[in-house]
Amino acid sequence: MFRSLALVAVGLLITGCQETTSRLDPERILHMAGEEAGQIKAPKERLTRQLNIANRQTEHGQAADARKTLAQARETLEHADKNALNEQERLSGWVSLSELARDAEDKAFANGALDKALAALNEITPAQERCKYVMGVEREVQALRGDGAAAKLLVTASEWAMELPKESTRRAAYVAYADGLFHCNDYEGARGVLRRDPDAAWRSDALTGLSDQARMEIAGGPNSWSGPFASFSAIKSAPAASESVIRDTPSDSSFNKPLDFKSNFYRAR
Repeated sequence: MFRSLALVAVGLLITGCQETTSRLDPERILHMAGEEAGQIKAPKERLTRQLNIANRQTEHGQAADARKTLAQARETLEHADKNALNEQERLSGWVSLSELARDAEDKAFANGALDKALAALNEITPAQERCKYVMGVEREVQALRGDGAAAKLLVTASEWAMELPKESTRRAAYVAYADGLFHCNDYEGARGVLRRDPDAAWRSDALTGLSDQARMEIAGGPNSWSGPFASFSAIKSAPAASESVIRDTPSDSSFNKPLDFKSNFYRAR
């Protein structure tokens, strides 16, 4: 009898635990996390967490909640002064909002954020300083507005790159933008960008290297294309004909600065 009573007691305990577990509401808990994030005074810290939370909400099918969180993140970004966020962080914030709004199925919000990103990019002076951020913005332009809009940005950026004082840096920008144009299916636009450099031999070598990289991408090899932020160090495996491209491409991939939330803000500090 005592054994039976003990078994009944254990059963009640197990049932009680199961009932408690079934009451858990992850979405509500995440919503509470967002409310606490809104209380953070430092704009960068607040924005970081709001983007994290919006990402989690979209991943778990809570698009409506994500849109509310993104509206709060936009307010954070709009009211952050210049000392709170540097140029790259501000650009990253707007690109991130656009990317996450697409995930949350709010195209109007995404386009508005992308407009802000483009405006912020154009406000950077001197113009050549914009070059290192172009590929990060172009990625979202292509995803949201298509190849034509992305190609237009890259061609404009090549005009800014003409003002870069160092030849090797200038050429690195041309190669990055030309590669982006090939991915936008604008082959003549890519050629036009490379022709901003007067050295036909260098242009030929650059195209040879980009051709080799395209082959690796198609084959899915270890150096295949991994998006607009891919490093051009992949050209190092190209044959001797592209040696000048290798020599003239900075190893720090300065024209592929990541601006999406996963690269910058998607890390709670």
